[in-house]
Amino acid sequence: MCFCQYSDEQSYLSLVEFSRGGLSTNVILSSPHGGFLGAEFTSKKAGKTSANAISTEPLVQLPIGGCYNNTLDRCVYTLRDCLRSDSDDGDKISFHPDARCIRDRSSTSSMYSLTKAIAEAFSSTHRPFTILNKLTRQYVDPAEDLLTGTFLLESSTRVYIDYHRFIAMSKEAIRPPARGLFIEFVFHKNSQTVQLGYGFEPNQSSMISKPAQSTITELVSRSGPSVIKGNNSFGFFLHHNGFQYVIPLEHQRQIKYRLSTHSTRMHADQRFNAILFSYPIERLRTHTLKLEAVRIAKAIEQFIHTNNIKPISASFILCVNSITILLLFLSQVFYNMYIYH
Repeated sequence: MCFCQYSDEQSYLSLVEFSRGGLSTNVILSSPHGGFLGAEFTSKKAGKTSANAISTEPLVQLPIGGCYNNTLDRCVYTLRDCLRSDSDDGDKISFHPDARCIRDRSSTSSMYSLTKAIAEAFSSTHRPFTILNKLTRQYVDPAEDLLTGTFLLESSTRVYIDYHRFIAMSKEAIRPPARGLFIEFVFHKNSQTVQLGYGFEPNQSSMISKPAQSTITELVSRSGPSVIKGNNSFGFFLHHNGFQYVIPLEHQRQIKYRLSTHSTRMHADQRFNAILFSYPIERLRTHTLKLEAVRIAKAIEQFIHTNNIKPISASFILCVNSITILLLFLSQVFYNMYIYH
């Protein structure tokens, strides 16, 4: 079992690392903000082309914010609205940010390493698919919508599309009727609490009034709110594997936290449940990355087992294929008999 990036599925300049899952997996892990490549990568690649290489422009950093549109009453992130010429000849383009629209562009390679270590903590046959963005958030943010995450810059857009293409490929590889679990790992610095986002506030009224916004619609429909707050929840298993503070959990003071990303909303459907895992990056000051990865992997396995999120076994696939071949054979036999008759 090769846990590596496949050469026939290279991303743009190899800036998104994609690793296939094991034969019996139905889990997809991604890390959009674990990038560690940027200006240094650009300078090394500049001017280097081969006979078969595609000439590319140097990577361009994203603006740190957008511009406020009074008509729309919100921040906008488009070249037309936020970039303008400052020189008479029109060659120089500069950005004028609005203080209301400043965005966090920070990344940490620890999230790349943590997500990869979590996948490697599984056995080879159950190892998750992984999609790891290696470009810093200063150049692309795949967890946001296209405009916010790329500012429509060409290099950013190419990486963004690759990131989501690999997630879609992973979902396609997990064949129906198997159910799947997609977890996107981001980080925060505001507390020591693991924050889990399911697309809506974890209370009974919001689950009833806004079910379409849920990123675990399939699980909630089968098991109810216990998969978010209760003994069947991911938070419950994280708590029992060494994470003392997890949101949401029962009987815990709620604080404001991120409920979802564009990625988890976009890739969630009736077959794939999506969870946003916001990791308190300061924990790594006092906890080892490898131990953290093992704890999280164990909690994922327990969550999947308890909530009956089953992959299709290899024997089942072989059985289905055998039946399909037999049916095709019999149909051909009957067709020939009919023609002969």
